[in-house]
Amino acid sequence: MARKKLKGIIKRISGKNTVAVEVVRVFHHPRYRKRILTSKVYLVHVADGDAPVGKSVTIEESRPISKTKRWVVVELDGKSVARSQEPVAKEKIKTEGAKKTVSRRRKGSKK
Repeated sequence: MARKKLKGIIKRISGKNTVAVEVVRVFHHPRYRKRILTSKVYLVHVADGDAPVGKSVTIEESRPISKTKRWVVVELDGKSVARSQEPVAKEKIKTEGAKKTVSRRRKGSKK
């Protein structure tokens, strides 16, 4: 299933890598046919942490990042943002001639 994408404006910076994005939606009332504007504020993860207030962004659904964050910034003012959600794999360092660890317990002592 495709992930949802929404467009909105950054309203405030809520933390180190978090911004609050307001998404405005327009729809017609089912009975009265009047246009109604509704808005909702989403807490969104920003990988770099630098997203100024007032900029327009495109956000995309993602896995739960925290208790309230389920969205990630994809585009900032039309420019794509690198998604670095996956932790970087640490390379194992090979040690040649590594010493064997010796137990320091005395013989006969029980643990």
